[in-house]
Amino acid sequence: MIKRMLFISLLALPAAAQQSAPAQAPAAQSAAVAVPDSKKAVAVINGETVTVEKLDRMYSNLNTQMRQSYDANGGKGALLENYIRKRLLIQEAIKSGFNKRPDVAEAIDAARESALFDRYVRDVVAAQIVSDDDIKAYYTEHPDDFATPEKVHVRHIVIGVTDVGPARKTKEEALDRIKKVAVDLRSADVASAQSTSNPEVLARLRLAHFADAAKKYSEDASAENGGDLGWITKGQTDADFETAAWSMKPGTVSGIIQTKFGFHLIFVEGRQAPGTEPFDSVKSSIREFLITQKATDVVTTVTKLTNELRGNSRISVFPENIK
Repeated sequence: MIKRMLFISLLALPAAAQQSAPAQAPAAQSAAVAVPDSKKAVAVINGETVTVEKLDRMYSNLNTQMRQSYDANGGKGALLENYIRKRLLIQEAIKSGFNKRPDVAEAIDAARESALFDRYVRDVVAAQIVSDDDIKAYYTEHPDDFATPEKVHVRHIVIGVTDVGPARKTKEEALDRIKKVAVDLRSADVASAQSTSNPEVLARLRLAHFADAAKKYSEDASAENGGDLGWITKGQTDADFETAAWSMKPGTVSGIIQTKFGFHLIFVEGRQAPGTEPFDSVKSSIREFLITQKATDVVTTVTKLTNELRGNSRISVFPENIK
C-alpha cells in the first residue's frame, strides 16, 4: 500500500523546477493576438516569467504525497510561492557568480547527470519491468489507496487572545476587533450587491474583499495569502472550526467562530465531494512504488544493459594514473 504523508518544505520542489533555465518575460503581445491560457503568466520574478504551463508541469511532477500536502496547504498557490522564494535565492547565487565556482559547477553537472540517469532508468529501462498494464492493474485492484475524502477550500481571518508580546489582547479586545472586521465585510457585500446582480461577479467580489481583509487583519501565517488554508479534510482543524466550515455553502462568510486559537471569520471558497483520484494523476506515483517493489529486477536489468553497452563500446582505462 502506498503510504501517504503530509508536509510542505521550501526545498520540496520537483527536479524539473529546481533545474529549469530562467524563463524570460514574453515580448509584448499585440492586443489583437490572443495569448493561450497555458502561456499566461502566473508570476514574473525579476524579469523571469512563470507561465500557467510551467506551474502546471511542476505540480504534475509532484508525487501523490506532495500533491496532497500542497492541496491541504494552499495548492498551486503555495507551490508557486515556494518556487518564487527558491528562485530568488538562485537568482542571488547566479548574480554573485556563486554558480561559477569550480566545486559548485561540478556539483551542478553531477546533479544534472544523476537526474538524466535516474529518469532514463525509471522511464525507459524500468518500463520493461513495470508496464503501463501493470500500473493500471494496481490502480484497479487497490481502489482504497486512491479514495479521496470530502474536502472544503477554506480561507479564514483569525484574531488571537494573548497576554504576551506586542500583540497582546484580552478576549474582549479580540472579539471587538473581529466584530469590526465582520461589519466591514458585510458593508462591502452590500455595496457589491448594489453594483451588480450577477451571482458569479458577486462571488468574486466577496472572495476579493475577504482576502484583502485577511491580509490586513488576520494574525497567522496564512494572512499573506489572503487567509487561504487550501483544501482541508475532516480532522485537520479545530473541531469548532471544522463544524462551522462543513456547514457552510461555497461563497459564503461565517459568523464569528471561537476556537482555542482565537476568534475566526471563515470563507468557504469551494467544496469537493468524496471520490477517487484520476488514474493520470497517480500513474507516476504507482510506477515509482512498483519499481521500488521490483528494485532487484531493475538493478539486474541495468547491469545487463551496461554490460552490453560496455562490450560494444571503446573504453580505455588507465589504472596507473589512479592515486
